[in-house]
Amino acid sequence: MDQNTEQQDFQTYLDTSSSAQYAQRPQQPNIFMIMSLIMGILTFMSCAFIFFAMVTGGLSILFAILSKGNHPKMSYPARAGITASVAGIILSVILTSAVFYLVFNSSEYRELLNTTYESMYGESFDEALEEIYPSLQGGGTVDTTN
Repeated sequence: MDQNTEQQDFQTYLDTSSSAQYAQRPQQPNIFMIMSLIMGILTFMSCAFIFFAMVTGGLSILFAILSKGNHPKMSYPARAGITASVAGIILSVILTSAVFYLVFNSSEYRELLNTTYESMYGESFDEALEEIYPSLQGGGTVDTTN
């Protein structure tokens, strides 16, 4: 009986010491959760640069998924990172589409592009475009029989 009591006492000691040990250990911050939030903020802030926004937005979503681990719910910072990255990607696509639409359909913006391009490269954007794609301005086909 004495041995049985000692085993129970030892088991009780193990149970209390292990629970005390886990209760005292501070929980490690989830680096993927923090990276998701940082990348989401960078995506939203860099929405004017579509390629950078796509890369950082994709990384933010990836880090948020990785931060979930085995938990049933995603943490709040990870969800905030996904929200910011999706909003940044959508805003980036809208801004880029609007700029292309304005440059190629508005005469004022096209003239601004031509003068800026000419000051940088010595010829207007329309002239450079005609050299690259001669069939665009003339409406005909390119003669390749030379």
